[in-house]
Amino acid sequence: MKTDHLYIAGLAGHLPRLWPIAEAVAAGRSGAEQARDGGWTSVSVADDTPAPELAAEAARLALKRSGLKAEEVCLVVHAGVYHQGPDGWYAANYVQDQVLGTTAPAIGLNQGCTAMLDAARLAHGHLVHAPQGSAVLVSAADNFGTPTWDRFTYAHGWNTGRASILGDAGCAVLLSATAGPLRIRSLALSSLSSWERLYRGTEDMFPPAAAGGGPRIPLGRRMSAYAEQVEDRDLRLTMARELAEARTAIARQAIDEAGVTSADITRVTHVFSGSPQYVEGLLSPLGIAPERGMLDLGRTVGHLGACDQFLALARLVDTGAVGPGDHVLLVGNGGGISLAAAVVEVLDHPTW
Repeated sequence: MKTDHLYIAGLAGHLPRLWPIAEAVAAGRSGAEQARDGGWTSVSVADDTPAPELAAEAARLALKRSGLKAEEVCLVVHAGVYHQGPDGWYAANYVQDQVLGTTAPAIGLNQGCTAMLDAARLAHGHLVHAPQGSAVLVSAADNFGTPTWDRFTYAHGWNTGRASILGDAGCAVLLSATAGPLRIRSLALSSLSSWERLYRGTEDMFPPAAAGGGPRIPLGRRMSAYAEQVEDRDLRLTMARELAEARTAIARQAIDEAGVTSADITRVTHVFSGSPQYVEGLLSPLGIAPERGMLDLGRTVGHLGACDQFLALARLVDTGAVGPGDHVLLVGNGGGISLAAAVVEVLDHPTW
């Protein structure tokens, strides 16, 4: 979808402390050696800071950078990959109260690793009918330091191609229909819902596991269990091929609808990986050099759930790695399987 009037007025990420992988290895942490061998050098760890507070920290800075008033935000959308706090409680309202203190609608979005891109699509539709000068706050955060996650081993048992580990972070973006130093020129969303069973594995859907009371989430073993159940030795290859083709297609769609070519893409933000092979496999089919990806940033923080793409975009802008006239491709996929891509044009040097 071509987006004619969707601007990024403010953007910020919030990273807690970085834990060197070498220290995790020395401490005998299970899976740390595989992470080191997979290219990871450190991982972002929030200790006991709640995920919604990570989002609020990023949102406060994004709002300040935008120059907008809290009253101009007509919608708040908050996302996270996993539980944000007590069951029966909703983090979007916390972010709104802590950052804005207003009565605009606050909505939680459970869409995994593509949630911020999905939220941008919802924001675009909302702003079309909102009063002139309105904005939408989109935030995301996760703290994977819970009893049900092991950030180093959650994907073991299934070949993800990137020896995935999980990091903690918050990210936020203020989207406007009128002005901003960055412009979202296109948004493309899709899904491969027939593969939802791969992430579900052979586990029962009811009763759902509580956030702190169940066993660790063995995402990789779920996938392996499903493959064994259907007795499909080629399942990994089939799924990997279909996912790669769909991800390439959605990225090409976003590039085409933005009215640019792969040669115009200055940088690409994506699901964070410690592996150069993953980045090459993602970008080479698009005719984009792997060096335009975010390998170096990713391998220092871990996979940050829904935050990867926009936190990386914030880093590119903040460090001056992109400037006026540059285009950044944001692309990702998440459990379910959801796919999303966007092209962002840098219009001006942000005042921040």
